[in-house]
This record gives sequence, structure tokens and C-alpha cells, in this order.
Amino acid sequence: MAWAVAVIVVALVSAFIAWLAIGGGGSDDAAGSDPSVSAPPTTSDQDGSADDAPAAGPDDAAATGPDDAAATGPSPEVAELMMGLQRRDADDPLAVGDVDAPVVMIEYADYRCPYCARFELETRPQLQDLVDDGTLRIEFRDFVIFGEESHAVAVAVRAAAEQGAEHGLAYQETAFARSTSGEATLTQDDLIALAEEVGVPDVEAFTAALDDPELAAAVDADTAEARSLGLSSTPTFLVNTAVVQGAESAEHFRGVVAEQLEQAGADG
Repeated sequence: MAWAVAVIVVALVSAFIAWLAIGGGGSDDAAGSDPSVSAPPTTSDQDGSADDAPAAGPDDAAATGPDDAAATGPSPEVAELMMGLQRRDADDPLAVGDVDAPVVMIEYADYRCPYCARFELETRPQLQDLVDDGTLRIEFRDFVIFGEESHAVAVAVRAAAEQGAEHGLAYQETAFARSTSGEATLTQDDLIALAEEVGVPDVEAFTAALDDPELAAAVDADTAEARSLGLSSTPTFLVNTAVVQGAESAEHFRGVVAEQLEQAGADG
């Protein structure tokens, strides 16, 4: 029985990857791509690496992918797989919004990705009203594609969150701001100084947590999830059964949320 379930899961993931490959993610304005993934083709020319992608600016390229596949949506089986990725964990310190929100946005991002930073600093605040009114929940997932430095920042964000979600979110926002100001490379001393800057209460405990294998494993698990889905660039968003690739405008995201809210009502 276990092998049969495994075969079904593999088939569903393969179907998701195939749908994504023919344009299920819509446009792709992403700053970074993961060289370890055998990625579905995209229309973006931002094929960055751990060495050169953080230097890319948010206006370097903006490409539009095919719309027909995105418009038709995934198959019912793939849609079920996508909805099943939602954790809706009330104790998730890097998630915001009602756990029972009808629309959940899963955000796969890397802290050294300038397009991810653009979403976090410019676009996400424009979606806050949807979070506040209970329409939208945003669940952040680490997708480390720019190497050990990105991994270290991801662990640091979780270390800050160990002392309260508000500290994790403040640390996260400041870390993203550094990636847009030419300070994407952060040493351990920088990570500790950042904790002091954002007001993490116990900096000594924070410093010790930077070496916590459980936090590192959580980062690795998120990244493995993204790779298992065939995702290859950041940021990538799963909004219920829609996929958005790249730092799209707030208007675009609001349109996707509205469509998914309508669909949730129809299915409910």
C-alpha cells in the first residue's frame, strides 16, 4: 500500500511540474534560478547563480510567459496537491494571516534575491489589508538557491523567531532590505549585529541558535519541498491553485487572490 501511495504522489508532482513547464506559473520576473534543479523552461533571462544573481537589479528584465496554460488552471488532482501544501499552522512564526483564510499564498524565497526583497518590501505591504480582513494568509518558505550565505540568513531569521514571531518578522524584513542595498553578504558578526538592531531580546541565545541543527534542518526541508515541486526560481508563489513566478505588481497579486477567493466560494 505504501508503494502505491508513493507512486500516486510522484505522478501528481510530475503533473504539477508539467503544468508549470507549459506556463502554469504565468510570467517569470525572477532574479534567481536554482542550478541544482532540472527546471521547467521559463521565459525569463534572469538565469542567475549564487555568485552573480544578488547583484541583479529589479529592473534588469521583465518577461511575460504564456497565459493560456495559467488561465486554464491545473487539473483537479494537481489542484489538490497544491492545496495540500498549505500548512495552516498557528505556531508558524513566519506566517501571517488567519489560519482559516480562504486564500493561502505560499511564498518560496531566498534572502539574497533582490526580486524577493522587492516583493517583501514593496508589494507585500500593499496586500496587508487582505491579510487583516481575513481573506489572505501568507506562509513563507525558505528556498535557498544562493548558497551558504543565504542558508545562514535563513537560519538567523528562524533564530530570531524563536524569541517571538514579531522578532522573526522584523529580522526578516531587515535582512531583505540589506539585499537591496548592496549588503546581501552578511557575516556571522553581521547577523548578530542585525539581531541587536531589530531588538531581539536575548542576543546570546540568538547567537547560540545560529548553530542549532533543528533550525538548519527546517530551512533544508523547505528548500527540499520547493525542489521536489520542480521550482527553479525565486520568488515563486502558490496562491491556492494558482502559481505566480517573479515579483509581480500588487495589482496582479490582488487579481489572483480575487480569482482564488471566488473559486474557493464556488467550491465551498
